[in-house]
Amino acid sequence: LLMHLAVGSLGLFFIIIAGRKLITAYETIHHQALFDTLTQIPNRRYFNQKIETEFSRSQRSGIPVSIIMADIDYFKRYNDVYGHAQGDACLRQVADAILTALGRPADFCARFGGEEFIIILPDTLAHGAFHMAKKIQKNLHDLRIPHKRSKVQPFVTLSMGIVTKTASKTTVSRIIKMADIALY
Repeated sequence: LLMHLAVGSLGLFFIIIAGRKLITAYETIHHQALFDTLTQIPNRRYFNQKIETEFSRSQRSGIPVSIIMADIDYFKRYNDVYGHAQGDACLRQVADAILTALGRPADFCARFGGEEFIIILPDTLAHGAFHMAKKIQKNLHDLRIPHKRSKVQPFVTLSMGIVTKTASKTTVSRIIKMADIALY
Protein backbone atom coordinates (compact mmCIF):
# COMPACT_ATOMS: atom_id res chain seq x y z
CA LEU A 1 0.00 0.00 0.00
CA LEU A 2 2.82 2.40 0.87
CA MET A 3 4.54 1.59 -2.40
CA HIS A 4 1.37 2.36 -4.37
CA LEU A 5 0.97 5.65 -2.50
CA ALA A 6 4.60 6.57 -3.18
CA VAL A 7 4.33 5.74 -6.90
CA GLY A 8 0.99 7.58 -7.14
CA SER A 9 2.41 10.64 -5.38
CA LEU A 10 5.46 10.63 -7.60
CA GLY A 11 3.25 10.35 -10.69
CA LEU A 12 1.05 13.21 -9.46
CA PHE A 13 4.16 15.33 -8.85
CA PHE A 14 5.37 14.77 -12.44
CA ILE A 15 1.91 15.52 -13.83
CA ILE A 16 1.86 18.85 -11.96
CA ILE A 17 5.36 19.74 -13.23
CA ALA A 18 4.47 18.78 -16.81
CA GLY A 19 1.20 20.73 -16.56
CA ARG A 20 3.03 23.86 -15.46
CA LYS A 21 5.47 23.51 -18.35
CA LEU A 22 2.57 23.14 -20.78
CA ILE A 23 0.86 26.23 -19.38
CA THR A 24 4.10 28.23 -19.69
CA ALA A 25 4.60 26.98 -23.26
CA TYR A 26 1.01 27.88 -24.16
CA GLU A 27 1.40 31.38 -22.69
CA THR A 28 4.62 31.89 -24.67
CA ILE A 29 3.01 30.75 -27.92
CA HIS A 30 -0.08 32.88 -27.23
CA HIS A 31 2.10 35.95 -26.62
CA GLN A 32 4.11 35.31 -29.80
CA ALA A 33 0.91 34.99 -31.82
CA LEU A 34 -0.51 38.32 -30.63
CA PHE A 35 2.51 40.57 -30.06
CA ASP A 36 5.07 42.02 -32.43
CA THR A 37 8.45 40.57 -31.50
CA LEU A 38 10.35 43.75 -32.34
CA THR A 39 8.29 46.41 -30.58
CA GLN A 40 6.57 44.17 -27.99
CA ILE A 41 3.24 45.84 -28.73
CA PRO A 42 0.20 44.00 -30.12
CA ASN A 43 0.40 42.94 -33.75
CA ARG A 44 -2.15 43.15 -36.53
CA ARG A 45 -3.78 39.85 -35.56
CA TYR A 46 -4.44 41.16 -32.05
CA PHE A 47 -5.67 44.45 -33.55
CA ASN A 48 -8.20 42.54 -35.69
CA GLN A 49 -9.59 40.87 -32.57
CA LYS A 50 -9.65 44.09 -30.56
CA ILE A 51 -11.35 46.20 -33.24
CA GLU A 52 -14.17 43.66 -33.53
CA THR A 53 -14.71 43.84 -29.78
CA GLU A 54 -14.71 47.64 -29.77
CA PHE A 55 -17.06 47.78 -32.75
CA SER A 56 -19.50 45.51 -30.95
CA ARG A 57 -19.35 47.80 -27.91
CA SER A 58 -19.88 50.84 -30.12
CA GLN A 59 -22.91 49.24 -31.76
CA ARG A 60 -24.46 48.49 -28.37
CA SER A 61 -23.71 51.87 -26.81
CA GLY A 62 -24.03 54.13 -29.85
CA ILE A 63 -20.84 55.89 -28.75
CA PRO A 64 -18.23 56.42 -31.47
CA VAL A 65 -14.84 54.80 -31.71
CA SER A 66 -11.83 56.68 -33.08
CA ILE A 67 -9.00 55.18 -35.08
CA ILE A 68 -5.61 56.77 -35.66
CA MET A 69 -3.41 55.33 -38.39
CA ALA A 70 0.20 56.50 -37.99
CA ASP A 71 3.11 56.14 -40.38
CA ILE A 72 6.76 57.11 -39.81
CA ASP A 73 7.67 59.72 -42.39
CA TYR A 74 10.39 58.70 -44.87
CA PHE A 75 11.24 55.55 -42.96
CA LYS A 76 12.83 53.86 -45.98
CA ARG A 77 15.27 56.75 -46.17
CA TYR A 78 15.89 56.38 -42.43
CA ASN A 79 16.86 52.72 -42.91
CA ASP A 80 19.00 53.61 -45.93
CA VAL A 81 21.01 56.16 -43.92
CA TYR A 82 21.14 54.64 -40.43
CA GLY A 83 20.80 50.91 -41.20
CA HIS A 84 18.17 48.35 -40.28
CA ALA A 85 19.41 47.81 -36.71
CA GLN A 86 18.95 51.52 -36.00
CA GLY A 87 15.61 51.35 -37.86
CA ASP A 88 14.50 48.62 -35.46
CA ALA A 89 15.52 50.78 -32.50
CA CYS A 90 13.58 53.68 -34.02
CA LEU A 91 10.44 51.53 -34.34
CA ARG A 92 10.72 50.57 -30.67
CA GLN A 93 11.10 54.22 -29.64
CA VAL A 94 8.09 55.28 -31.72
CA ALA A 95 6.00 52.46 -30.22
CA ASP A 96 7.03 53.61 -26.72
CA ALA A 97 6.16 57.23 -27.55
CA ILE A 98 2.69 56.14 -28.65
CA LEU A 99 2.11 53.90 -25.64
CA THR A 100 3.22 56.66 -23.26
CA ALA A 101 0.56 58.95 -24.74
CA LEU A 102 -2.28 56.49 -24.26
CA GLY A 103 -3.94 57.27 -20.97
CA ARG A 104 -6.84 54.90 -20.55
CA PRO A 105 -6.70 51.13 -20.15
CA ALA A 106 -9.08 50.67 -23.11
CA ASP A 107 -6.87 52.69 -25.50
CA PHE A 108 -5.00 50.31 -27.76
CA CYS A 109 -2.02 50.51 -30.11
CA ALA A 110 -0.76 47.85 -32.51
CA ARG A 111 1.92 47.60 -35.12
CA PHE A 112 -0.10 47.48 -38.31
CA GLY A 113 2.73 46.83 -40.74
CA GLY A 114 6.33 47.86 -41.46
CA GLU A 115 6.44 51.40 -40.10
CA GLU A 116 2.69 51.78 -39.57
CA PHE A 117 0.90 51.80 -36.25
CA ILE A 118 -2.84 51.82 -35.57
CA ILE A 119 -4.52 53.13 -32.45
CA ILE A 120 -8.04 52.37 -31.23
CA LEU A 121 -9.63 54.96 -28.95
CA PRO A 122 -12.97 53.58 -27.71
CA ASP A 123 -15.64 56.04 -26.60
CA THR A 124 -13.66 58.92 -28.08
CA LEU A 125 -15.01 61.81 -30.11
CA ALA A 126 -13.04 63.44 -32.93
CA HIS A 127 -11.62 66.25 -30.78
CA GLY A 128 -10.36 63.68 -28.24
CA ALA A 129 -8.67 61.68 -31.01
CA PHE A 130 -7.08 64.86 -32.36
CA HIS A 131 -5.81 65.69 -28.86
CA MET A 132 -4.33 62.18 -28.59
CA ALA A 133 -2.58 62.55 -31.97
CA LYS A 134 -1.04 65.84 -30.79
CA LYS A 135 0.11 64.17 -27.58
CA ILE A 136 1.76 61.35 -29.57
CA GLN A 137 3.48 63.89 -31.83
CA LYS A 138 4.78 65.79 -28.80
CA ASN A 139 6.15 62.61 -27.22
CA LEU A 140 7.95 61.72 -30.45
CA HIS A 141 9.16 65.30 -30.95
CA ASP A 142 10.64 65.30 -27.44
CA LEU A 143 12.71 62.22 -28.31
CA ARG A 144 14.37 64.08 -31.19
CA ILE A 145 15.43 60.89 -32.99
CA PRO A 146 17.77 62.19 -35.72
CA HIS A 147 16.60 61.75 -39.34
CA LYS A 148 18.78 63.78 -41.68
CA ARG A 149 17.06 62.44 -44.84
CA SER A 150 13.52 63.43 -43.82
CA LYS A 151 11.77 66.05 -45.91
CA VAL A 152 9.67 67.09 -42.88
CA GLN A 153 12.08 67.74 -39.97
CA PRO A 154 15.66 66.78 -39.13
CA PHE A 155 14.24 64.18 -36.74
CA VAL A 156 11.71 61.33 -36.92
CA THR A 157 8.08 62.41 -37.37
CA LEU A 158 4.74 60.68 -37.82
CA SER A 159 1.93 61.35 -40.25
CA MET A 160 -1.47 60.41 -38.85
CA GLY A 161 -4.95 59.87 -40.19
CA ILE A 162 -7.87 60.13 -37.78
CA VAL A 163 -11.38 58.76 -38.21
CA THR A 164 -14.24 58.82 -35.71
CA LYS A 165 -17.40 56.82 -36.39
CA THR A 166 -20.18 55.01 -34.63
CA ALA A 167 -20.00 51.31 -35.49
CA SER A 168 -23.63 51.26 -36.64
CA LYS A 169 -22.73 53.72 -39.42
CA THR A 170 -19.73 51.87 -40.88
CA THR A 171 -17.82 48.58 -40.95
CA VAL A 172 -14.44 47.61 -39.56
CA SER A 173 -12.83 47.39 -42.99
CA ARG A 174 -14.34 50.70 -44.02
CA ILE A 175 -13.11 52.62 -40.99
CA ILE A 176 -9.60 51.21 -41.48
CA LYS A 177 -9.72 52.25 -45.14
CA MET A 178 -10.94 55.72 -44.12
CA ALA A 179 -8.06 56.07 -41.61
CA ASP A 180 -5.60 54.99 -44.30
CA ILE A 181 -7.03 57.58 -46.73
CA ALA A 182 -6.91 60.26 -44.00
CA LEU A 183 -3.27 59.34 -43.36
CA TYR A 184 -2.28 59.98 -46.95
